[in-house]
Amino acid sequence: MEGKIRVKIVYCRPCGYLDRALDLARDILSYFENTSVELEQGKNGIFDVYINDNLVFSRYKEKRFPLNEEILKEIGKVSLQ
Repeated sequence: MEGKIRVKIVYCRPCGYLDRALDLARDILSYFENTSVELEQGKNGIFDVYINDNLVFSRYKEKRFPLNEEILKEIGKVSLQ
């Protein structure tokens, strides 16, 4: 892939999800060289993960947090395209 893969993690700051977002960002940056990670503060219990502006995980829809491995797998699929 020629361009960088862009990952955006939108997390609920008042809920205390920053540590979870940072942990996921650290894993992404550790496994993928050609990836940028953006953290965006949100509210109302949000924890959404976007890859190249496509929503790949929503805590609201799934009723749980993502496993880091799930997100890494999704990034891996995009990197092969």
